[in-house]
Amino acid sequence: MINKKFGLILAAGILALAACGEEEQPAANEATEVEEQESAPAEEAAPEAEEEMPEEDADEEEPAEDETDEASAEAPEAMSGAASALLANGETTSFVFNEAGEFAIFCEPHPVMKMTVVVDEDAEQMDEVEIDIADYEFVEETITIAPGTTIVWTNQDQVQHNVAIK
Repeated sequence: MINKKFGLILAAGILALAACGEEEQPAANEATEVEEQESAPAEEAAPEAEEEMPEEDADEEEPAEDETDEASAEAPEAMSGAASALLANGETTSFVFNEAGEFAIFCEPHPVMKMTVVVDEDAEQMDEVEIDIADYEFVEETITIAPGTTIVWTNQDQVQHNVAIK
């Protein structure tokens, strides 16, 4: 996803450079004036564009990190019938488990993928637990957590999966 954003930013920067070069060309008829004015703005425009690109990249990276923090902070509550959207490779989803009990987790497109989340008052308190989805499996078959814990699943497969609660 970051690679797609970088590609879009790079394409926008190239288009901006092309547009700047066209706008800064003078309308003079004399060839010497045109050559002098074209070379100076082109040299000045290139460093400015190079300086702007890293700033844009930095701006794009920071919200991505914030989105991950916000996603776990704003995770929907785990309840029967809840399901995430399909996750591409590297994408995450999360649910917060507030109520004690046993939750059957599965992947809707691949119902043989199953795991159990046990929410127990006596379990060790943790804010967040990360679980990978790989090789058409949840890497944990059963996990015991305390109420209020958020589980974040990351799809490591090249196919799409989701997290659904029975």
